[in-house]
Amino acid sequence: MKKDYVIAIPSYKRAKTVRDKTLTTLTRLNVDPNIVTIFVGDAEQEVEYREVLKDTPYNNIVVGVPGMGAIRNFIQSYYPEGTYILNLDDDLIEINRRMGEKTLGQIGDLGEVVRAGFEACEREGARLWGIYAASNPFFMKDRVAVGLYYVIGSMWGCINKHGDAYNVTLDDKEDFERSIKYYLADGKVCRLDYITVKSNYYKEPGGMQVTRTTQRIEESAKVLVERYPDLCTMYYRETTGHAELKLKDRRKEVESSLEDLFA
Repeated sequence: MKKDYVIAIPSYKRAKTVRDKTLTTLTRLNVDPNIVTIFVGDAEQEVEYREVLKDTPYNNIVVGVPGMGAIRNFIQSYYPEGTYILNLDDDLIEINRRMGEKTLGQIGDLGEVVRAGFEACEREGARLWGIYAASNPFFMKDRVAVGLYYVIGSMWGCINKHGDAYNVTLDDKEDFERSIKYYLADGKVCRLDYITVKSNYYKEPGGMQVTRTTQRIEESAKVLVERYPDLCTMYYRETTGHAELKLKDRRKEVESSLEDLFA
């Protein structure tokens, strides 16, 4: 890994959540608070977050723009090109490593994981790396997957590059869109299939849950299938009824979805 990294956390109406979950996780891992910036959607949110976080060392709060896709693009435009950015959701409870077929264990060194991700990018000529989407050690693998793989939005790193080739246009399924766009721009993405996170995803109050609907999720999935018919297909997840996507690497015939194992 050639340089230091920063941590960006977009958050909306979850001041207590980010304090009690992701920031508590980072504190447990002895992460330097000075490399962490929380991006909020408006000035009103900034006031709330500063009040909730006033007794913590996490005081780097930046007002961006509302909307998940928009704030993700804002974060990339905020940092100079070439910056190594680790992007985290605001509701992470644990960051885990596969210990065996039946066991996950909490990581002890976030820097080690981040270095592995960025070193994979440097080695492979990629700009995007991520982690395994499903928190299930039986289906995880002790490998770095390279190609077209789904990089879930809860934890991912990028070697920052400005421009439409790397920006997303959707709020829902923006992580699928990002996976595809980085693949098209760089020819590959990297994924650490031995790392995963524990999070509530759709169940956590605030965030995208304020505006997200089943219909909007489905519409976003359809948009991506229409744009990239050779790279993704849509299906409906039985447990939630939500429209989901499956990515297919046209060169390697590798399929990748939200739940590689269940799809």
